[in-house]
Amino acid sequence: MNEIDDSGNCVYEALGIPDASDMRTKSEHVMKIGLMLESGQLSKTEAAQKLGLSVEELNEILRGKFRELSVEKISNYLDLLKTSAAD
Repeated sequence: MNEIDDSGNCVYEALGIPDASDMRTKSEHVMKIGLMLESGQLSKTEAAQKLGLSVEELNEILRGKFRELSVEKISNYLDLLKTSAAD
């Protein structure tokens, strides 16, 4: 079992994941997307349509399956949804 360093507050860094900073940024953006959906600013169906995704693809991202997506891609998703929610 690996020893975990709890001196920081990033689980990805504590686990020694090579792209920890990117994973942290992506997870923060996905969390903001989830909060927008929970607050009722957009429905999952509306959000998925705005992002060009199926609802299932959006659900997968919200469940944490976003490793293959770039920080830029997820950041763009968040920006698109912020713009849509403001309309």
